[in-house]
Amino acid sequence: MGSSEILVLYYSRHGATEALARFIGQGIESVAGVSARLRTVPAVSTVCEASEPPVPKNGPPYVEYSDLEECIGLALGSPTRFGNMAAPLKFFLDGSSSQWLSGALQGKPACVFTST
Repeated sequence: MGSSEILVLYYSRHGATEALARFIGQGIESVAGVSARLRTVPAVSTVCEASEPPVPKNGPPYVEYSDLEECIGLALGSPTRFGNMAAPLKFFLDGSSSQWLSGALQGKPACVFTST
């Protein structure tokens, strides 16, 4: 990730949150010297085996924890699920403890967006 990239991380099951993420990415790209890096998260499996391919069939690649460390800002997007974020995004964020505890995300501006 370049030194002036903002991570736009989202989960979208039916496309509404993805559309918002793309608009946010366009807004980021309209600022000179800043670029957007769109990333998504894989669906969470209800069984104990890997069910998602390592690379999505279409759309942005899956996020990696290094994306969180390298970005200069973060936009998180999720459809609401019973008043909470979608499980795949929460699962990814729950796994980012080492980034939080090490201070790798400290001082980075962030925003959230949602669709219902």
